[in-house]
Amino acid sequence: MYFFSEEERKYLLKKLIPKAREKEIADELRGWNWHSTELSPPHDIILPVWEIGDRYCETGRDVYLRHVKKISVPPSEEMVAGRIYHEAIAELYPMAKRLIYTNGLGICTDLAEVLMERLPEAIVEAEEQLASSVGSRDAAREIGENLKKLWAFEVSRIVSSIYAYLGKYRYLSEDSLINHALPFVVEHKLDGQYLGLSSNLSADAINMGGMLICDLKTGPKRDFHKLSATGYALVYESLYEVPINIGCTVYLSFPQNHPTPHIDRDFFLITDEVRQWFIEERDQKQDMIFYEKDPGRCQMQGSCRYREHCR
Repeated sequence: MYFFSEEERKYLLKKLIPKAREKEIADELRGWNWHSTELSPPHDIILPVWEIGDRYCETGRDVYLRHVKKISVPPSEEMVAGRIYHEAIAELYPMAKRLIYTNGLGICTDLAEVLMERLPEAIVEAEEQLASSVGSRDAAREIGENLKKLWAFEVSRIVSSIYAYLGKYRYLSEDSLINHALPFVVEHKLDGQYLGLSSNLSADAINMGGMLICDLKTGPKRDFHKLSATGYALVYESLYEVPINIGCTVYLSFPQNHPTPHIDRDFFLITDEVRQWFIEERDQKQDMIFYEKDPGRCQMQGSCRYREHCR
């Protein structure tokens, strides 16, 4: 999921990273200046990054209904599926690292088999979530099959990366191997309180080698998806005072009659404009909650979970 292809690495190294160096980011829009600039939240209201970056409701009335009217609705089938895929990835990568730390490099010979043996446990956990959330048996079966494809695909990528570094270096410690072959932290915990965000945020992945934020999506591409990685970048900067200039939205899909998942990555510069966009969304939604101002219904309610409450 977070392994870049050779073409993507060249694009990052030859174009996007040099472009990021050339493009100056206004210092007042760096996360570390949260205390003295417009980055400081207007109200003492805590919101998660996903809620600020979620623009599926054009007016943001879903935020108003959740926080002001206290209306809760069950997750959609797409949300349940996305959560299951997220959790599988969040479980698999630490599992591989833990096996190497615990058993040494010798486990790498059988690592693929050992990881695949854990697949039934992941399926059982997924089935427990599906039983209470997805009414259609066909939909539950499809999600289960997709999970199998995703797990097998990621196991192959993990093992391939590990073998590449084992084959290159004769003397390699467990720690060095993991940092070379799996150079990212999944579900990286961040405290966003400085920016009026949750103190228990989870960035999908941070590539520690290139200081790049990745955010996983399971639906069609939307321009506002950039807001999620941007929010996490601002939080990371506020905590560690390290500049984050590049984001990546990772799109996961499962084409019919295809043996593997399809992965599409959208790399982008975290520019002044997208930073400003995130802050404006935060301020607007905090204002909406603080002043209890109903923004009105949006025009596209087809798949909205709150459409019954917007009539």
